[in-house]
Amino acid sequence: MREIKTVTVLGANGTMGAGSAAIVASFGKAKVHMLARDISKAKEGIEKAIGSVKTDTIRPRLIPGSYDADLEKAVAESDWVFELVAESYEVKEPINKRIASSRRPGTIVSTVSSGLSIERLSKAFDEDGQKHYFGTHFFNPPYKMILCELVSHKGSDKKVLKQLGEYLDKVLGRAVVYTNDTPAFAGNRIGFQLINEVAQIAEKYSDKGGIALMDAIMSGYTGRAMAPLDTADFVGLDVHKAIVDNLYEMTKDAAHSTFKMPGYFQKLIDKGDLGRKAGGGLYKMSKTPDGKKEKLVYNIGADLYEPVPKFDIDFIRQANRRISEADYAGAMDIVKEAKGFEADLARYFIARYVSYSLSIVGEVVDTKEMADLAMGTGFNWAPASAFVDFLGGPKDAIQLIEKAKLPVPEVLAKAKPGKPFYELKEKLDARSLFKG
Repeated sequence: MREIKTVTVLGANGTMGAGSAAIVASFGKAKVHMLARDISKAKEGIEKAIGSVKTDTIRPRLIPGSYDADLEKAVAESDWVFELVAESYEVKEPINKRIASSRRPGTIVSTVSSGLSIERLSKAFDEDGQKHYFGTHFFNPPYKMILCELVSHKGSDKKVLKQLGEYLDKVLGRAVVYTNDTPAFAGNRIGFQLINEVAQIAEKYSDKGGIALMDAIMSGYTGRAMAPLDTADFVGLDVHKAIVDNLYEMTKDAAHSTFKMPGYFQKLIDKGDLGRKAGGGLYKMSKTPDGKKEKLVYNIGADLYEPVPKFDIDFIRQANRRISEADYAGAMDIVKEAKGFEADLARYFIARYVSYSLSIVGEVVDTKEMADLAMGTGFNWAPASAFVDFLGGPKDAIQLIEKAKLPVPEVLAKAKPGKPFYELKEKLDARSLFKG
């Protein structure tokens, strides 16, 4: 692989494009052609890039340009072409044909996609181009979320894959997760499985607190910086729909039914209530008559917003206290022994998360450490393997999974007793993701 000195970023005006360009220019010290639909959009992207890393020192390395006027020339002098245009074959494939016509042999081309087939996208290129074509799924915002899923396909050159992975890791400071060319790759497949199933069960319990109750049950004591349905609102319900619809269509695993998006999500999408970016979705902020800010939540049954209720759930309070004392295993002991339907749901969701995270080993990723790294750095969720240890080890985790009537992953079933299951401690301290 050539030294990466010049990079072309396509889609440089978007938040992800600008943020990624900033990483390449600041950490990689590369010259970056910032291409967008027109020069004014490209210049907007430059300002976003500078703002994302909060330094003007990268400005001289960022060159604005447009697709029509500058794409072929920029690609011809680039060592890496980093494409971040809209998430559809109809947009990406014509762009790839233009890139292929100007790309030099040895130039890497990669796409940011949350689930499109990398092999299909590579077909626009000749044999050398296919060897140098990858998915580089950065997470948003790139400066804060360091995960990069590096996706290879059947035609990828394994030597180049390794070299690119080392560049992303050692130069750009990414947490690199190597994934196969499968729907939604690793992070989104695991993350949106849980988010969507929590959304389904919120509808089932809409009369007991619905969305707000599910997020309370899956709050910080379960090892996540943001509760699942709050995460869906942050990502955007339209983005959520695109990911789970793709997974529902393209996967047929044991969790297939959990990827069917609940009807109330579609109702909100149809209204334009897409989440935080639209001013409201599952949640929205409002002002009380005396001018104070108030968080509202969508009542599924009543089809209206109401103040977020406060839940006083004893086992959660106890678990939070244990976590505040850095007793993570003790917190899980409380969850395992607690009574009531809220505790039943907490155990089910934890079992599902561990079961599904580890079930993708072999199909999507080669090792459990790759799945763990994806969730720890891409979602800020405590990795499944850390839960195994906090639950008491593989035997106890298997018992929890079996009680939930979920599949026991092969990698867990074959685990050696008495040995820690979580092996990313030096890279990722899972304890920091629990919020008591």
